[in-house]
Amino acid sequence: MRSHFPFGHPLDRATPAAHGFSVRNLGILLVALLASVVAGYTGYQRYAAATEPVVTYQTAQARIGSLVSTVTATGNVVSTKQSKLGFSASSTASGKITEIDVKVGDSVKTGQHLAKLDTSALQAQLDQAQSNLKTAQIKLQQTQAGATPEDRAAAQAAYDSAVANYQQVAAGATAATLQADQSAVDEARANLASAQAKLQAAQTPYTDADIAAAKTALEQAQAGVVSAQAKLDATKNPYTQADLAAAQAAVESTSASLKTAQANLTQLKTPTQADIASAQAAVDQAKSSLMSAEDRYQMVQNGNLQEAGGTSNSAVEQDYNTARANYDAAVQKLNQLMAGPLPGDLQSAESAVTTAQANYDSAAAKLNLIKQGPLATDVTQAQSALDQAKANLAAAQAKYDLVMAGPVATDITQAQNAVDSGNAALSSALAKLNQDKQGPTAADLAAAKNAVAQAAATLASKTPQDSDIALAQEAVNQAQAAYDQAKVNLANAVLTAPFDGMIAAVDANVGEQVGSSSIFTLVDTSQVRIDGTVGETDVVNVQVGQPATIIFDALPGSSFTGKVIAVSPSGTSTQGVVSYPVSVSIDNPNRTLPAGLSATVNIVTQQKDNVLLIPLRALHTQGQNHTVEVLPAAQNAKPETRQVQIGAQNDQQAEIVSGLSAGDRVVIPSTSTTQPRVNLGAGGLGGGFRGPVGR
Repeated sequence: MRSHFPFGHPLDRATPAAHGFSVRNLGILLVALLASVVAGYTGYQRYAAATEPVVTYQTAQARIGSLVSTVTATGNVVSTKQSKLGFSASSTASGKITEIDVKVGDSVKTGQHLAKLDTSALQAQLDQAQSNLKTAQIKLQQTQAGATPEDRAAAQAAYDSAVANYQQVAAGATAATLQADQSAVDEARANLASAQAKLQAAQTPYTDADIAAAKTALEQAQAGVVSAQAKLDATKNPYTQADLAAAQAAVESTSASLKTAQANLTQLKTPTQADIASAQAAVDQAKSSLMSAEDRYQMVQNGNLQEAGGTSNSAVEQDYNTARANYDAAVQKLNQLMAGPLPGDLQSAESAVTTAQANYDSAAAKLNLIKQGPLATDVTQAQSALDQAKANLAAAQAKYDLVMAGPVATDITQAQNAVDSGNAALSSALAKLNQDKQGPTAADLAAAKNAVAQAAATLASKTPQDSDIALAQEAVNQAQAAYDQAKVNLANAVLTAPFDGMIAAVDANVGEQVGSSSIFTLVDTSQVRIDGTVGETDVVNVQVGQPATIIFDALPGSSFTGKVIAVSPSGTSTQGVVSYPVSVSIDNPNRTLPAGLSATVNIVTQQKDNVLLIPLRALHTQGQNHTVEVLPAAQNAKPETRQVQIGAQNDQQAEIVSGLSAGDRVVIPSTSTTQPRVNLGAGGLGGGFRGPVGR
């Protein structure tokens, strides 16, 4: 280090001055005064450097980890399988409970007795039903036995004679015949009305709306042919020479990009000796420049700005700081070459090769597609579409021609013939009806009919009829059904468990009258779920099948896993807040979880593993841009702003897609603090000097 302190010309010796001071004493005094000034200035500079504030930052390290987004829901334990149990309505004739065999909290098995009703009335009903069944069975036996064979034969002969007499009297038309004649008349009138309507339709077959619809259909069919022809032409000639030239240029461009990316990757993986030598030369050059700048900087510190060759103190200081930064950068580059590529640089280079390869493959595929020309299947489909459009046009043209032609003479003739035939058929039917109405008198028919009825009654009393036997058998069946139902009612007086479970509620006591309402609640505690709610801002992220973690206030220190099994599509609004019901299963609880137990459910809506993460507070957002403040590893370095691309994020962390590497330290905004920096070495302007570089 060189120091230069300029002084004035030496003082001439003189004779003692007034007041007793000599010229020598005066010179000594001036020297001492000047030394005091220099010492005071130097001390002040050291004091100022020693008390300069040092800014500290709160930082966090960018790290590889998992980003998990969750939605929290609150709810309660609900049994998946539960039943409200009560006696059936048919078994509650008395309605008085005589036994209750379980209490709340009891575990029961399928078929186990739970309660019993008073069965005295039900037993009486069963006895009465059994007696009625026996009576019906006896009546059936009597009906099946009937009269003696002789009595039945005589009664049959009398009936046959009465029937023959009736048939002779009633030789005229029967009521059935007259009814058939009337039906024929009605049918003929209906056919005539239908024929008349068809004649009117044949005379005026088409309306103005029909003509307009036919014209519109014809125009649409013509447009369809034009469109199909254009599509066929485009299919046969899909590409121009300009398309081919552009595709060829794209292949050449992407091929060059692929070669460049591969060369960059190779150079990054295996740096040459020339690269290392160049980096070492850069370090030496930067070191030399730094030493020169440091010397000039020291001259300025000593007040020799002119000798330092600078225009101002700040300019010399700026040159020194620039030389220091260049030297640090050169050393960092040399160290990086010696240590090999950084994972982030290597990943970026490999990604560039992958992207370039994909671009080249895409361009080559497009060029091949253009060279191959149109596909035969596409041409065939386009031709088929054109043929169909032409067929549609022919049909529309035929329909339009038919509508415009008006009514057809043959159709009118056929319709008129149908009307004439209808009139003739109606006249014939009316004539037959009038003829059939003439016949025997009413008195003759009534007498003959009464004789037949009396003979039939006598025969019925002598011979068991199939209908009588059937009625007796049906009475037996009804009595049997009533007996079976009485047995069921008696059995239903005992209430049993339909499945294994636990009694959750008992709503009756012995001696109480009960109806058909439930008196027990049975739940299967081995199958439970959580029914809870989530807010409207979170429900859009919740889906069936997502994993969840469940904790209970009543079970501190314990947690359970599960998954979402249902999300309601309908929300409920309470005081302006909309929430949606969700259901979450519980995996292997291995313990009894009482229904109604309060639970907090954390549903994992998204999880990304092995991603680069930083605290969300370190991220600055302005419009569509995102930046962070990165603190370099060098001592006393200042943060530098770096733009980043983000991916997913939750309420605490954000995924960094590009712009940072693992290990980078990002600044988290907070209140800055300062502390005095003690520097016992040589001072420097602006706190930028860190001592000389080793030579």
